[in-house]
Amino acid sequence: MSESRCAVNAPSGRAYALFATAEFGVLIALLVFAYRQGGSTAGMVMVLVQLVPCMVLSPFLGALAGRHRVTRVLRIGYGLQSLSITAVAVAIASGAPGAIVFGLAPLTALSFTVTRPPQAALLPAVVRQADELTAANVITGWTDGAASLMGPAIVGLLLAWRGTGLAIAAMAVLATGALVLLLGVAGPTPAGGLANESGRERSGPVAVLAAASSNVGTAIRTPQLRVLFVLHTFYFVLIGSLDLLCVVLAVELLHMGPGGPGFLNAALGAGALAAGFVTVFLVGRRHLSATLTVSLAVAVSALAVIEVVPRVAPALLLLATVGLAGAVFDVTARTLLQRSAPPEAIAGTFSIYEALMDLGLALGAVLVRAALAIGGIPAALCAPAVLAAVLVALLWHRILSIDSTATVPQVEIQLLRSIPLFSSLPAPSIESIARQLEPLSVTKGTLVVAEGDSGDHYYAVADGSLEVSRDGHQLGTLSRGDGFGEIALIRRVPRTASVTALSDALLYRLGMEPFVASVTGHAPTASAAGAIIARHLRTHDEVPGGREGDPGSP
Repeated sequence: MSESRCAVNAPSGRAYALFATAEFGVLIALLVFAYRQGGSTAGMVMVLVQLVPCMVLSPFLGALAGRHRVTRVLRIGYGLQSLSITAVAVAIASGAPGAIVFGLAPLTALSFTVTRPPQAALLPAVVRQADELTAANVITGWTDGAASLMGPAIVGLLLAWRGTGLAIAAMAVLATGALVLLLGVAGPTPAGGLANESGRERSGPVAVLAAASSNVGTAIRTPQLRVLFVLHTFYFVLIGSLDLLCVVLAVELLHMGPGGPGFLNAALGAGALAAGFVTVFLVGRRHLSATLTVSLAVAVSALAVIEVVPRVAPALLLLATVGLAGAVFDVTARTLLQRSAPPEAIAGTFSIYEALMDLGLALGAVLVRAALAIGGIPAALCAPAVLAAVLVALLWHRILSIDSTATVPQVEIQLLRSIPLFSSLPAPSIESIARQLEPLSVTKGTLVVAEGDSGDHYYAVADGSLEVSRDGHQLGTLSRGDGFGEIALIRRVPRTASVTALSDALLYRLGMEPFVASVTGHAPTASAAGAIIARHLRTHDEVPGGREGDPGSP
């Protein structure tokens, strides 16, 4: 990765790690608080009061995320997390009635819901190649694994030491740290607003409602998204079951003491962290549907076996296995979602994912409570495995077809959107161009195009630095988000300048016919191309040797 890319990713990556740790920790601490108030029924109620508002509001929050710079939305989310978690910690520490804590809990869940859609939309905008998108998801999954280990472990220790108030206060500190880390990070611009018939961007509640409706409609119309959403929902039913089951198992089956729920959840996190060594093998793999189903089967099977050996050490090992398999499933499914979602709706797609996640977590808590009432702990442990078998049997043929349809070139689309020449193209056109791009890696010193040669390709710069020169004089440099070659293709003239790689670079090239058709066939893009060409040619004619910082486009 380039230095600029690392500069954006490092603070946001560390901030995400703190956010995820706080999220996992707060959930466990609140469940323990609720369980002490009224057993498993109160635990189920705590889950529902947090998640039902998120189910309703997630699509609208995702629509907002798709219309604003993602780092700005992330900062808002981290700020809300800091405030809401602090409020819960103060309420518990001051001995406020349980109803107040139950009333504040939804605010923490909503603040977490704000964060994940823009995080998912951020990844395709900062990576350079399609394989890097899977790799970025692997790193995110690894971060989630570490967070799901550290958050519950910290909470478990603090619960055993000083109680729920201090445990939640520690999570508030982490959320504040995430906000501080992200201050000053600009990040990529949004993919675009929502326009009305006149072409002007709409704003306000009407636009947000329209965007949310469009996101839902996209999900309904796209078969692979429907299948992935169903599988995701069930996966979070499993996770929701575990959230409450870890409390019940620690107290009623394994008798582990006050910190037991945190330690059982930490075992899940340890497994998820270990999954990082497995998910690296997903990078570059075209077919992921088999991994999706196998990992889900392993997770539910390991959970069901816990009843066979109801002792602490085997339970910790089996829960780690559940965490490992679940993390592999999550990374695989998120990668397929990013491959499948239309580029202009990726943040909105993940807002629907958030809503279904909340639905699944809530259903998981209800499932555990119902299973406990019907058949006790054995029934609660086996119910997810039974449901998974039925679900996979019903969707098997559709699952197998996901790989052949999940081919939206997100990385290439985001690169084109960063180039002014293509920024005004409608979504179908820019996706069509993205599918025709060919990656081209060049080493330092390579002459990519030569002045006077005929032009046959347009080039987009994905990474590295290149020099533009004319008659031996340097005109400027090109880097990520720049393109060159349009003058020769549109004017049908020889190359007006030479371009040489100053470092190892990654380019994407587009043939003459698709480039000319896409540019000249869309009036705003044709106008932008004409202005760019006129500016470059005027600069070359008026300033001998060109001007540094205005490199032109041969």
